[in-house]
Amino acid sequence: MALDKTQIDMVRAKFSTEWQHDWEQMYERVAPFTTRINDPSGIYYELPYVGGTEVKEYSGSRVKMQNSTLMHGKRGMKYRKFYNCIDISVDEVDDMMNLEYNFGLIKSKQKPAVAREFDAIALGVIKDASTGLYRKKLASDGGFLGGILGTNYGGEDGSVLFELDASYASFKQGKGNLVPVDYATTGTGVSANFGGTLYDRVEYVKRRLAELDAFDSTTPGDICVGISPAEKQLLSAYEVGLCRDYGFGSLNETGATYNKKLNVTFVVTNMLPLIDTENVNGTSVKGCRCCCAWLKSQVGFGTWKDADWTLKDVTGMVDVDHELRVRGKAGCMRMRDDSVFLLPVAIS
Repeated sequence: MALDKTQIDMVRAKFSTEWQHDWEQMYERVAPFTTRINDPSGIYYELPYVGGTEVKEYSGSRVKMQNSTLMHGKRGMKYRKFYNCIDISVDEVDDMMNLEYNFGLIKSKQKPAVAREFDAIALGVIKDASTGLYRKKLASDGGFLGGILGTNYGGEDGSVLFELDASYASFKQGKGNLVPVDYATTGTGVSANFGGTLYDRVEYVKRRLAELDAFDSTTPGDICVGISPAEKQLLSAYEVGLCRDYGFGSLNETGATYNKKLNVTFVVTNMLPLIDTENVNGTSVKGCRCCCAWLKSQVGFGTWKDADWTLKDVTGMVDVDHELRVRGKAGCMRMRDDSVFLLPVAIS
């Protein structure tokens, strides 16, 4: 079936406009656990944030005024570019019988792919081509970094790199981002199983955040906890074994779920990477699933405006006349490192 340029231009214009609308909807995928950054532009988007503030008490009248200086930090994000191209073969008559229907069908299949890409960008991970498993994105992979778990950028031009502190030494000092794999509130913890220790560690995260004055505990679900499907299974078994309802059995495996009991938003995802870590005795533990916790209000996610969905002519191929392509850019950054915690779990 031959298509002239006018037909292609009409279809391209229609679906490009629709794609911009879809783009807004796809952000809803990460909206429950990130804060939207509107209209980022350029390679590096800087977003200054203000540090802790305080007010002074005074009594009586004619009190000498004391000025204070707000501390500003420099954090920003760079975009990660992504695309997918699908060739339309003219030998497959059904595909070419109705171009508009075919175009719409393929576009609808790309939307979940972009949504998964948003998840990966938000977490700062990438699928390893050799293993098919997700891992932390590295500079050697090409492109820019960022995300909740990844290397973040700071400074005027983004040249300062920030990594999470996953050392046990920092944890012993009440600092850093690691909460050991077998941390327990008491000698035995809520429970000896993985579900119970995760419960203990979420409570520990809430304590650390409260000590930092880093969040408003009255904001429902500002604390987000990313867990794997295997951890969800263990949490469900944990509450069944205790004959209690902590809401773990109703966690949504396709998105985020607010847990009123803990006042946290759970995110079940298969994208959490494996890491080598330490237990509370400082002993090495290999291959732990990197469950994590963070403050939604301190994680920014933005999409660049030049996303498109195009239909192009293809030359030099025997049975392919046209190509459908989706292309876009998105980035994610931590506003402050002390609002992210690693909760490794010794299961895969």
